[in-house]
Amino acid sequence: MMDFLKRVLKLLPIFFTALILAVIVWVSSVSSSDPNEVVSYTTPVSLTILGQNPDFLITEQSADNLTITLRAPRSVHDQISRNFNRISARINLSGLTSGTYALIPEVDLAGFKPVQVLEVTPAEVNITLEQIATKTLDITLLQTGNLPISYEADEAVLSSETVELMGPQSRVSEVNDVVASVDLSNTTTTIIRIVELRPIDRRGNVVEGVSLNPTSITVEVPIRQLVGYRNVFIKIVTTGTIAQGYHLTGLLVTPPNVTIYASDPALADEMPAFLDTSPINLSGAYEDFSMSVELQLQDGIVVVGNQQVIVDVGIDAIQSSTQFVGVPVEIINMGVGLTVNISPDKVDLYISGPMNLLEELTADNIRVTLDLSNRSPGTYQLSPEILLNNDELRLDSILPGTIEVVLWR
Repeated sequence: MMDFLKRVLKLLPIFFTALILAVIVWVSSVSSSDPNEVVSYTTPVSLTILGQNPDFLITEQSADNLTITLRAPRSVHDQISRNFNRISARINLSGLTSGTYALIPEVDLAGFKPVQVLEVTPAEVNITLEQIATKTLDITLLQTGNLPISYEADEAVLSSETVELMGPQSRVSEVNDVVASVDLSNTTTTIIRIVELRPIDRRGNVVEGVSLNPTSITVEVPIRQLVGYRNVFIKIVTTGTIAQGYHLTGLLVTPPNVTIYASDPALADEMPAFLDTSPINLSGAYEDFSMSVELQLQDGIVVVGNQQVIVDVGIDAIQSSTQFVGVPVEIINMGVGLTVNISPDKVDLYISGPMNLLEELTADNIRVTLDLSNRSPGTYQLSPEILLNNDELRLDSILPGTIEVVLWR
């Protein structure tokens, strides 16, 4: 037995040497078939925050994700590329209170092996924690813009008089006021609006990073007209008739309504809802015009502001159409020594425009031409040109629209 043990002990060095050589050969073989590679992955790894105390807020964080460089066999890199979303990173804030910290993110390789993390970018993440603070403030209503003359606003009603602020201590302490803004420009009736609240500092700048409860309120602002005042519209009064062959396209008054005042409120209440203009004479008018006119006021009534209005009168010619049958076609610019035959040699025209111009239009005022410039002998299909004596006249149609032209020597 002792001899056997001695022989075994003598063989152990040989055995271990053979084993080491076998391992070296195996590693070399594996490395040559599946070599290690270093890969920098450009796909970002999301950063998860763990262990955050609910009484503290993160006010600054230098990075929300990171990139990694890994050393691993090629086959493992293939697996990682196909399942890269399984890799994650985290930072643990357990036990941390107010302050700024440089923390090293921990990368979870999701069980991929063998893998060595060579580089994490950024290597450190700076995080600032602040104590959560709350504060309750009264809401300040800012009324902007000007009401029309004779109107005034009564005290506004807010759906909530106060607002609760919550956020980092440094931000909450900056808030000097919480405002709701309402624009009353040109408002003549009571308004009810939902208004967003804004936390502002002493300089009037909005403080970011602060949450409000509520975030908006309903604001009701009663608007009423002062006693003795009244809004009325303007009624345009005209006399005469515009020129024959023309028609009225529009009457526009500026401003369309005015505010009147009467020292006797009953007089203002009893008057009609309109004021007449002084009569505007349209006799013989044939084009647009504008004029300033007075308003017709009864005793005891005055207009607040300008006592006159501007009236714009639109006038246009009545449009019509007419037909000219058998208007001759005139040949122009035919080459020397050429003879021409055209078919047909007359055309029918349909022309539209102002009635007064059409009534004066005759066939003698119309030229229908065929321009044969640079035409050599041959047969052509040409469209005639129509020349009218007034730019306001329009050619609606010509029949036929094409004329056959035969040229020869």
